[in-house]
Amino acid sequence: MIEGQGFGEEIVHIVPLGFEVDRAVKPFEKYKANKAYLLCIVESPKYSRSMLQRQKHYLDIVTRRLNSLGIEVQFSNTDTFDLLEVVGTIAKIIREEKSRKNRVFVNMSAAGRLTSFGAALAAMHQGARVYYVVADDYSKTEEELLDHGISICRKLRMQFIENLRLSLPDERAQMVLAKLCREERGMKTDKIIGFLREEGVEGFDKEYERLERPQKINYLMKLNKGILEKLAAEGYITRERVGKYNTIKITESGKYVAHISGLV
Repeated sequence: MIEGQGFGEEIVHIVPLGFEVDRAVKPFEKYKANKAYLLCIVESPKYSRSMLQRQKHYLDIVTRRLNSLGIEVQFSNTDTFDLLEVVGTIAKIIREEKSRKNRVFVNMSAAGRLTSFGAALAAMHQGARVYYVVADDYSKTEEELLDHGISICRKLRMQFIENLRLSLPDERAQMVLAKLCREERGMKTDKIIGFLREEGVEGFDKEYERLERPQKINYLMKLNKGILEKLAAEGYITRERVGKYNTIKITESGKYVAHISGLV
């Protein structure tokens, strides 16, 4: 159930959007909201012009109907066929909105199965409420398809999904994974220490290159024992010895954790 707002709090929905209208709009006819993020792909050289035009139709009609209900709409040109992009975009939005003390809901029913999975994954880790809008019927004519989308919802039936929190690395380790995700060629351990210092992480406040050898060893031990060994044990990174330092690279599973963190 979507309860009343607290003082100064906004209610925000994130709606990954496929070829749907009713499943995206119906919840707002009953429940108050301040803002909705619509995520879909309308500009990309990867997909056919006809597909992008059809998606633009659904984006436009959903935007108009939400605006008519007094809801601010923000659009994100997100490749909803790319699971990592879906997860990362949703997680980042949730982090930003929760930092403003807003309540966030994620609709996992207005797009395809892959997108729905990514939406639920990101929302559950970031502590947003996930809901599913149940269809009464499916469009049988082109007219119905253009007006309702694939699904027809005559009455609002929403199911809230219980959040299952994932056991993920701590915030420092998530920061390292996000940085490694951006550095495709990997990073040496001294560069990771420098990154942690730049980010103001406790325990890495001094410039590594200016430290005496015993202090450098201490920093390396803190990095290895506190962060890298745990990430390696979970299969999120690999370590390769090159010269004096290890080169740290992120694995495919590590990339998912980096995107779920909302830091990429």
